[in-house]
Amino acid sequence: MVHEQLSTASTPAARSRAQRFLDEEVIASPGFGDCPFDAGSVWEGTDSRARDRYHHGFLFFGDWVKTILADDTTQVRAARAAVGIVETWTKLHGDQAHASDMAYHDETTAQRLLSLIAIRPAIAAVLPREDAEVLAPLMSSTAALLARQEFHAGSNNHGMFQDLALLYWSIVADNPHSNHAEYYSLAMSRLRRYFEASFTADGVHVENAPTYHLMVSRQAKNVMDLAVAAEHTDSAFYSNLIRRAERYATHALMPNGTYPPISDTQQNEIAKSGARGVFPGPEFLYATTQGLRGKPPQEKTLVLPDSGYAIYRSAWGDPDATYAFFSAAYNADYHKHSDDLSFFLHSGGIDLLSESGPYSYDYKDPFSKYAYSQFAHNSLVVDGTSLPRTDGRADRVSLRAVEERADGFTVVGTNGRYDDVVHERTVEVREANGKPLFDLTDEIISTSQHSYQLLWNLGTEVSVVLHGQGFELFRDGLKVMDLMVDADVPVTLALREGVEKPRPLGWRFPKFGQAVPAKVVTVSFNGQNTRVRTKIRLSDFSYTERLSPADPAWSRHSGEVPVNYLFRPGASARGREHLAVVFSAIHQPGDFTYNYKATVDEVDISALYILDDFGDQGAYYHSDHRSETIYRSVQALILGIANKHGIEASKLVAVGSSKGGTAALIHGMTLPFGRIIVGAPQTRIGTFVAGPHPNILQFMAGGTSEQDIEHLNGIVQRAALTAGSIPRTSILVGANDHHLRGHVEPLLDDMASKGLPRPAVTVLPDLSHADIGSVFRFFLAANLEQFVSGKGEEALPYIISPGKSPGSVRLKVYAPAGTRLAYRLYLDAEVVAKRGYADRQVVVFEDLAPGRYRIRVYLQAPDGTEPTAFTTRWVGLRKV
Repeated sequence: MVHEQLSTASTPAARSRAQRFLDEEVIASPGFGDCPFDAGSVWEGTDSRARDRYHHGFLFFGDWVKTILADDTTQVRAARAAVGIVETWTKLHGDQAHASDMAYHDETTAQRLLSLIAIRPAIAAVLPREDAEVLAPLMSSTAALLARQEFHAGSNNHGMFQDLALLYWSIVADNPHSNHAEYYSLAMSRLRRYFEASFTADGVHVENAPTYHLMVSRQAKNVMDLAVAAEHTDSAFYSNLIRRAERYATHALMPNGTYPPISDTQQNEIAKSGARGVFPGPEFLYATTQGLRGKPPQEKTLVLPDSGYAIYRSAWGDPDATYAFFSAAYNADYHKHSDDLSFFLHSGGIDLLSESGPYSYDYKDPFSKYAYSQFAHNSLVVDGTSLPRTDGRADRVSLRAVEERADGFTVVGTNGRYDDVVHERTVEVREANGKPLFDLTDEIISTSQHSYQLLWNLGTEVSVVLHGQGFELFRDGLKVMDLMVDADVPVTLALREGVEKPRPLGWRFPKFGQAVPAKVVTVSFNGQNTRVRTKIRLSDFSYTERLSPADPAWSRHSGEVPVNYLFRPGASARGREHLAVVFSAIHQPGDFTYNYKATVDEVDISALYILDDFGDQGAYYHSDHRSETIYRSVQALILGIANKHGIEASKLVAVGSSKGGTAALIHGMTLPFGRIIVGAPQTRIGTFVAGPHPNILQFMAGGTSEQDIEHLNGIVQRAALTAGSIPRTSILVGANDHHLRGHVEPLLDDMASKGLPRPAVTVLPDLSHADIGSVFRFFLAANLEQFVSGKGEEALPYIISPGKSPGSVRLKVYAPAGTRLAYRLYLDAEVVAKRGYADRQVVVFEDLAPGRYRIRVYLQAPDGTEPTAFTTRWVGLRKV
């Protein structure tokens, strides 16, 4: 029974690795590659503790037992090779005082005895003298060392392996010496104490990793089997322990049959690992076989407050099911990572919010340090420094269950390991129409100011679109998740991947020693007592899908806060000398896009479309909780684009309507631009958003009080007063639009009172704010054309096109009430038709020859001021 419990392999790969030693004296392993034996130099200390453990523990013999040592054609040769390895090791490291560091590492010593127990029957069968003279003495001395109390590792899995090796030796040793019974009794008593102390009241192993829970449970079952065979009194204890441990082992399995990369977990498919038989129940079998065998558990959630874990899945037996794992666990120092309050999310067969996984047990390696640090997990970093891996503050980490439901739970994890900060994370999981929703609230409490970072490490199979307060995840062009942040302080999101210096950031370790770049989003902010709400959606998304990570047109400017933008150069040299900066209006929450692109793209001018994707509905390209980092970042982007393309400030034009018009005024006046063209702007931002958009007021000002409203109301006025010069500004607004009296006229009064140049205002009759876009696009196109041409005339919105009848040209002009219009039709440079002053706004010229036509429009205002004029674009008539 003992030999059945030892770890051995009989696969073709194992046979091939074992054969390599016979053929080449190379120790081959799946984890560490090929290592030449070289007369024992393989045991010289390296920079890899895991590799040294593998070699000093003779773990490679696990490939030999059922392959070259069991094959009649290679058995003798393999036995001699094995004896030679053991004999060489004994000569080099038999004296503990002069051995290398890992030779007598506590758990490595135990593994060495277990490996020798595994190969000894084959050695004894063909080389009995060598067995007695080489193997037996080393095994006996090793057992004696393991029995010594001062060498015992204590109540941890290293001590467990020491006692398992001692127990197995006490059972299988032939010609038992006088210590045989003593070893057996000592090992059984130690193991009982360890297993009693190493599982929580929830039945979870304390060493913080699901795979170690499974591994230790497997060893507990092995001891149970031996206890039952020996009719030992501890057999009932072990039977109860296995039954309790099975629940967590089952629920912790992801839908793909592996455990999440929590702590030191290495992800292997459990169904193929030989560990499937650890637990006898049908539910664990169902989980490991992904629903092919056994039966599903009745519960989709598992909350274990004593252990510090909360687990959710949307369905059993579905490899694409959604799976979430929340950890608020510090149950022991062994295999502990600084992953307190980390949230892991897997759905559709891939990791969405992931963790790095372990890199190695070499605590000096930069990647190992990173894997253990908070930077590799989805939690909180304070002042740019990770908490240590362990610190004796396990009592400051806890999980509280608020509510448990069939479709989810609400739990609160607390991490008080910081010196001056307490972090509480509330995780609410629920379902709506069968779809999971995840809402997290991070409460950060401190007595002083700190800089904070919430990190979101992403799976390696997703691509990212980053926004001001969140991000979208895509897989193969299909959106799979988005995350939106709502904080009570200004935040900055940044995307990193595969950073090595000054310290690693953005890495995934699929296997020990293997590093793969992975994306991580950092949410950075400063404060004392702060709250951050995070909404995670896998459907019914928070963000309307507008940007694609595969679209090369969109770029991201890395300013104080990153800014998304699209740049299009003009078609001609003159067009490329001018730049239209286009600001967008308010859309539905989460819907961030550009405006007037079709209009601007028809004009020969370079264009810069900037997204206002800050907050959940925009921030007027200006502020986040009164911080003006957005404003400064937008200005830095504009200057950067202009400088890159050699565009002078006088040839910049700021455009937009409604919110976009407001932003155009703010940035156009303060940068300054050469021209501003806007429609129905909100110059009293606070008053406007207080009613329909309190979310914008809250985001921009940090509150919704009268003081907050007045703070926003003063933004445009402050921009005007601080501007070095006011560029020529044109405003279009409707007579039926409350923006005329509520925003435009107050702006005119403010500027007049300060002696600032008065904007040109065009007021159109019968035009409400809802209709402004339909007319402003014509106003914008007309005035952009004037700007690029250098004429600088003030144009009214118009539509010019071939008429319905052949040989005709039709013009519609949108003019203020009482305006009289006159027209001159040009064929190239020749005037071919005229219309005198009248109140007509639509004119048709007929019976025209083929050619290029444009119309000069004359405007006579009702107040009798000097008439003005502008010229339309060309329109062509073809020969019928």
